[in-house]
Amino acid sequence: MAKSKSKKNNGDLFMALLYIVLGILFIVFRGGMLNWMMTIAGILFIVVGAVSLFTGDVIGGIIAIAIGILILVGGWLFVELVLLVFGILLAIRGLVGLVASCKPFSMIGVLFSILTVAVGVLLIVAHWVVLDWFFIVIGALLIVSGIFELAGKKVGK
Repeated sequence: MAKSKSKKNNGDLFMALLYIVLGILFIVFRGGMLNWMMTIAGILFIVVGAVSLFTGDVIGGIIAIAIGILILVGGWLFVELVLLVFGILLAIRGLVGLVASCKPFSMIGVLFSILTVAVGVLLIVAHWVVLDWFFIVIGALLIVSGIFELAGKKVGK
């Protein structure tokens, strides 16, 4: 029984350290992490496809390899397109909310609507800035989570 608890504690320690390392990488590389994640995802799809081909699943293997190549070659096109559409939708939502919060007047509604429009416009014209801040926030959350996990292990001992 002591062995299984020890393995669980080692696994928790590993995950806490992994969270901290990933958080630091997210903060340091920001939007560049998306490059890494898409490259890794594309390579993994190609590897899974190759394994599927060797095990006899020809159709699944071909589809996985095609998805992997598509991610490696055109991944950024899809990301930029999604960010553009999301930015347009956010800006429209913010404008609709701004009109709605004027009758009856709601200061909080106006502020949130203006913030929504601003984020939408930023996603349209400067999506890399928004992406960088997104990765910084995610990185900080991962670091805090890892630190809490480590602190919880020390308190529990």
